[in-house]
Amino acid sequence: VQTCALPIYQLITQPRQEVDMEITVTDGDVMPYTYHLRDVFSETVGRISSCKQKGIMFRFRAIYDPIGRTPKTGMVTVDPKLIISVREEPKVAD
Repeated sequence: VQTCALPIYQLITQPRQEVDMEITVTDGDVMPYTYHLRDVFSETVGRISSCKQKGIMFRFRAIYDPIGRTPKTGMVTVDPKLIISVREEPKVAD
């Protein structure tokens, strides 16, 4: 039997539930840029943190919108130090 230890403060009510997320990146010189992706929120934040600690780039599949063009999907690599926010895309309240 394989078990998984979770930190006591981490409550998972729906494990591995994928959600629509936004990752906002900036380099300080230009307006922030937002990428859209669908993944497990806690796992994405954990991967970003791990990449930041190891000093490696963060790679993910995203939907992005080049200005004035049709949205595209593909692999994106960013410096995790330039990520200023990761959030679940807002939903309409009931």
